[in-house]
Amino acid sequence: MSAPTPSDSLLEQAPPGAPVVIAGAGPVGLVLAAELLSRDVPVRIIDGTPPGSSLHSRAIVVWPRSLELLDRIGAAEPLAEAANRLDAVTYFSQRRLLGSIEMSRLAETPFPFGAVIPQSRTEDVVRARVEALGGKVEQGRVTAVQDIHRRPVVEVEWPDAAGSEHIEASWVIGADGAHSTVRRLAGIEFLGSGEDVLFAIGDGPIDGDLHHNELLYCYTRSGALGLAPFGEGRFRLAVSVPGWNRQDAPPRALFQQVMDERAPRPGAIGTLDWTTIFRARRRVAETLREGRVFLAGDAGHIFSAAGAQGMNTGIQDAVNLGWKLAGVIDGTLEPGILDTYDTERRLAAERVVLTTAKQTSWGLFRRRRQIAVRDGAVRLAQRSGLLQRFGAPLMAQHDVTYRPAESLRDTLPGVTRKVRAGDRLPVFSHHPRGRETPAPATELGGWPVIDAARPSVLLWAGTRQDGAWIRQADAVRAGLPPTVPVQDISARPGFAPLLGNRPLAAVVRPDGHIAALTEAEPVAVRTALRETRAVIGPRPHSGRAGTESVTEMGVAAAAPQGDTRADTRGDIHGDTQ
Repeated sequence: MSAPTPSDSLLEQAPPGAPVVIAGAGPVGLVLAAELLSRDVPVRIIDGTPPGSSLHSRAIVVWPRSLELLDRIGAAEPLAEAANRLDAVTYFSQRRLLGSIEMSRLAETPFPFGAVIPQSRTEDVVRARVEALGGKVEQGRVTAVQDIHRRPVVEVEWPDAAGSEHIEASWVIGADGAHSTVRRLAGIEFLGSGEDVLFAIGDGPIDGDLHHNELLYCYTRSGALGLAPFGEGRFRLAVSVPGWNRQDAPPRALFQQVMDERAPRPGAIGTLDWTTIFRARRRVAETLREGRVFLAGDAGHIFSAAGAQGMNTGIQDAVNLGWKLAGVIDGTLEPGILDTYDTERRLAAERVVLTTAKQTSWGLFRRRRQIAVRDGAVRLAQRSGLLQRFGAPLMAQHDVTYRPAESLRDTLPGVTRKVRAGDRLPVFSHHPRGRETPAPATELGGWPVIDAARPSVLLWAGTRQDGAWIRQADAVRAGLPPTVPVQDISARPGFAPLLGNRPLAAVVRPDGHIAALTEAEPVAVRTALRETRAVIGPRPHSGRAGTESVTEMGVAAAAPQGDTRADTRGDIHGDTQ
């Protein structure tokens, strides 16, 4: 496979006004389409599967981080209203309680719960937002993608002998699932390791005294059982099976037998809506970008269903790519920012592959010594609070980070709660066009709302909320053009454990991740903005017309003696996590 062409030269070849072509109208493709449409970017969504044609509900849990990101397009509230609330994830071994991760105790989010809902319903909610924004899903099959490095042309075959069409695209997105046609046409390898693990899964009613707001993982020496509640006595069942060579679907009797053996409480399984065999595989594409083609969701990575992370990881792909691509197309961001999509999201996917594979293997231990060590470790983590401290952010995907990293070890959470560049802050955004009814302009769930399209500057006084700080904050505002959103968040005590006691400025990306932490000084902040690849207006009173790129401002030459540059490697408090 050839090396990626630099983004700047690619942009020069973009056909003016050409749409972004998205192959795949699952949750990932639809979220990406809504992100782009919210920014008035023309989109064509091509999907070969008619809505409602799939019997299986597939992904069923939307975690808090995904709800935060879905709120950007106005989909979080209707989805949460239609879903069953998931307050905890609880683990059992030999039908005895090991420990519980309480999602309801998450404090730094307006969505302290998981949402259990069939994937088809999730798609309905997001598709409604796409249609409200002027988009639509076209039923067709992508058969070719030509000239992916300069001027992509997508060939689409329409159904019912309606012929085919050649669409000249600005960019092409493969969100067309694990067997992605776009990935194959772009020549991108799908790399994997480890043995496949088989699960029998199905949806249906269970009559019994079961947990209706908890996701249960029940481990025994004979295998694992997962139970996720849809509400009103209906559940998703997932049962590990050693092998399945038969052509027919798993019968209800198999699920009932496993329920009797592994569940902590008895339950009678009724007629199941459907059953199938799911093969848990571990694959990550060698790159998520080739030329003008990007991969997102299952087209770029697949992994075990443990922890219900798959669709949620794809939603993070969609938002990460969406704000960057829209910014490049409308000129508010430099093309080079697109190079960060692959590095950020592929490493995030590899981390999910590792954590879900570990959870799957731990649930299938058969040796008594392995089981004793696992159970003892989980119980100790429960008693010490470590299961909640680290398990809740992991499950919620709040611990996803874009820190500069050479390996997965660099992405692990620290002992303290202080954030570093790349980490998520509890700040949220929504597109003005993304909502039917406007959200509060200044906060969401008690946390600030930032700009959904461009980097924002958040000022933090630490313990110095005095007249000197007010003058310092005013100086930062005066040193930036009005196109840069600036907020002083010093009056919000919830940020103290995250940002520390010293004054600082945080440059925050539209997705709520920190681009840089630096001193709250005008030159230092402008230097930090350089790392975001934003295109902003000229300095106040500069006498220059038009816009300038912060990567070309030459502010380093104007910096005073001493290091006032943004520290993108850690925080500026002198102590690291």
